[in-house]
Amino acid sequence: MTNARLYTLLQQAKQNEEEALELIFSQFEKKIEAELRQTSYDYRDDLRQELYVKILEAVEKYSIEDVPNFEQFIKGMKGKG
Repeated sequence: MTNARLYTLLQQAKQNEEEALELIFSQFEKKIEAELRQTSYDYRDDLRQELYVKILEAVEKYSIEDVPNFEQFIKGMKGKG
């Protein structure tokens, strides 16, 4: 998934578009499955649920307005050097 696509999905999900949120979840499914394989079978369902909750919380907390545009990013990088 490209960053632009994820950005668009985040915008849509923040507007309570359920399909966008489902697509975000599906983008992380392989990583979730990899983590679940490292966990005892008895705890996998609980862990899966917790991971989905964390993704949902991240979407809710993510502030699209706070993401710098390219010029702001470059200015910020110059200030650190």
